[in-house]
Amino acid sequence: MSDIRRRARILTTALAAALVLTSAAACGDDSGPKTYYGDERSMGNGQIRTFVTTDEDGHPTELGLRIQESALEGLPMPATMPEGPPPASPGLAFPAQAEGTVVNHLTFDWVPHGHPPVGVFDEPHFDTHFYFIDDAAVQAINPQDPQFLAKAGVKPDEKYMPTGYTTLPEPIEVQAVPAMGVHWVDGTKPVVPGQFDFTQTLINGAWDGQYIFIEPMFTRAWLLTKPSFTGDITQPQAYQHSTRYPTTYSIDFDDQAKEYVVSVGGLTERTAS
Repeated sequence: MSDIRRRARILTTALAAALVLTSAAACGDDSGPKTYYGDERSMGNGQIRTFVTTDEDGHPTELGLRIQESALEGLPMPATMPEGPPPASPGLAFPAQAEGTVVNHLTFDWVPHGHPPVGVFDEPHFDTHFYFIDDAAVQAINPQDPQFLAKAGVKPDEKYMPTGYTTLPEPIEVQAVPAMGVHWVDGTKPVVPGQFDFTQTLINGAWDGQYIFIEPMFTRAWLLTKPSFTGDITQPQAYQHSTRYPTTYSIDFDDQAKEYVVSVGGLTERTAS
């Protein structure tokens, strides 16, 4: 083989290798939004799992729960409503990429007979608590704690709770829910039987002077309509932590994946004050 032909073949091989490497680099491009998955659990006839979506810089933009369509079937339906509040489910962790937001973990509870107030929230529904504190701190909200009712009665400074939200007009013994906290409702929408149309609503929660959760709550019947809903999360006047807080919440159906998606988004950097 002539020297010229040998050099031509070497050059052709080198160019081909360069093209392969360039193509591989393009396919492995890490830019753009990404979704990561966390804890998974069985529910009904399906599965649920947490997720977080990040932007091209790796900052979380949305986090929440994906619920397989089949998970809404085969749910337990006890004959009678249990006495007292329903037991809370174990916490579901988010993937590590969710760090840098105020949300620590979530719980997702099926409440087949609903709960008080009667005539308002006594419909079969789901509670989704996005907690700002860790699971151990949630479980420590326990009536066995001698300071249980005292802690329930310590409200956060008004500026730290979403504007317009208030506690229900119930005795503190009723307001204090074990392994949850004290629930705050939108004061502009009176929670009154016959006046409140419960399909979906947003509740907030506090404990011992801290704002500790955001809770999208919705009926099973409404979720089965496969809604496409996004609402604003009312913001407080000030913040207890320097981190990203959500400003919106969404409840949608992903027709391609056949999954319901409950999430908080619009994560915005806040400074404690």
